[in-house]
Amino acid sequence: FLLAFLGFGSKAGIVPLHVWLPRAHPAAPSHVSALMSGVMIKMGVYGILRVALDLLGGGPPWWGALVLGLGAASALLGILYALMANDLKRLLAYSSVENIGIVFIGVGAGLLFGARGLPTAAALAFVAALYHALNHTAFKGLLFMGAGSVLHATHTRDMNLMGGLIKRMPWTALFFLIGAVAIAGLPPLNGFVGEWLLFQSLLPGVSIPQPVVAALVTMAVGMLALTSGLAAAGFVKAYGITFLAIPRSEEAAQAHEASLSMRAGMGLLVIVCIALGLAPAAVVPLLGRVVAGLGGLPAVAPLFAVNLSLQMPHGFAEISPTLAALGLLIVPGLVPVGMFVLGANRRLRVGDTWGCGRVGQTPRMEYTATSFAEPLRRVFAELYRPTKELTVDFHPDSKYFVQAIEYRTDIRSWFEEFLYEPLLNATQWVSRRIRRLQSGSLHGYVAYLFIVLVLMLGALLWPGK
Repeated sequence: FLLAFLGFGSKAGIVPLHVWLPRAHPAAPSHVSALMSGVMIKMGVYGILRVALDLLGGGPPWWGALVLGLGAASALLGILYALMANDLKRLLAYSSVENIGIVFIGVGAGLLFGARGLPTAAALAFVAALYHALNHTAFKGLLFMGAGSVLHATHTRDMNLMGGLIKRMPWTALFFLIGAVAIAGLPPLNGFVGEWLLFQSLLPGVSIPQPVVAALVTMAVGMLALTSGLAAAGFVKAYGITFLAIPRSEEAAQAHEASLSMRAGMGLLVIVCIALGLAPAAVVPLLGRVVAGLGGLPAVAPLFAVNLSLQMPHGFAEISPTLAALGLLIVPGLVPVGMFVLGANRRLRVGDTWGCGRVGQTPRMEYTATSFAEPLRRVFAELYRPTKELTVDFHPDSKYFVQAIEYRTDIRSWFEEFLYEPLLNATQWVSRRIRRLQSGSLHGYVAYLFIVLVLMLGALLWPGK
């Protein structure tokens, strides 16, 4: 199980095997990034489920505890690093680490509950994990396609050089906003339903009469709640810094809307996000039947779908996303109706947002991706270990007049510095010594082959084998 978890976990990008993901996604074309994040990394989840439940038939509780703990760590650390990213696609890549961690929280809880003799709770957790995996495929593909449209129009991934794109790319801005709302877990879109299912599958585990399991599940619930709040902040940054305010570069000022084919692809995923958010009762029973075939778990699907709502077993929670969406549409509409009925002043006033009394706004007065994340960089300084560099260029005629100021800040990764760099250094050290075997002599290579062949034959013919 451990070997399979290492292999499939690195494929999925779970912490601490995630360092390849923020490098690969920005380097790939955006449609390939959408495929990688939306589909390919899910193969790691599929592999772990098949190995743990089908091939090995379940296992001890520590399997679930390991997956649950690393999933919670991946979710929290993924979104914390995403908040520090200035590269739009790198932010989305770290967000994939976060969301795959959320999926693994459900998988780990399912393995843990199953090992502790709680099959119904295990089935609920697996359904929640699969639903969130399906959700992530939809909204992360949408967001990467939106990022690709922005990159195509501005020729940069740096959010500090964007801004004002909502006027120049209104359809892309709308589609990206829907993806951001979905991934932030806000109703009535699919991200809300997925996280609600996961919370509801975890909450009963907090009160079960097994202290170790209850403590692990309580930790996971707390970390998942914190992750959800930080995800909302992260995508306020991603959307606001990219699309709002005024352009901060000439490329952003000259941006143009994406082609019809690019918008059609995003529009299709928007429909999927809305459908999964409004009609989960049509999807959850299908996932329930899938889970019922894993490791002899009970068929919990009939316990979920009740007309347009989702109802947990024993009636401890219920939600109707369709009715919630209708409420969200009706309540804002009551405001203008009330103003009209009450005869409120309907004169139109136009002003700059956050004008602060100034006559004119310039890009230098705006928040950037770096400044937006500065408070969190200070709060989590022990994790980020930020580095700062300030360069001041003075006027050549007087040192009292500043000509230009350049400020750089960066963060250092614990995993790269204390895990991967020592491993790479050790590998290089071993490689330099093994290199002596590469003498360049054909006779020497033949001798190596002969020695290995003799050793293999000796092992096969050894008495007692």
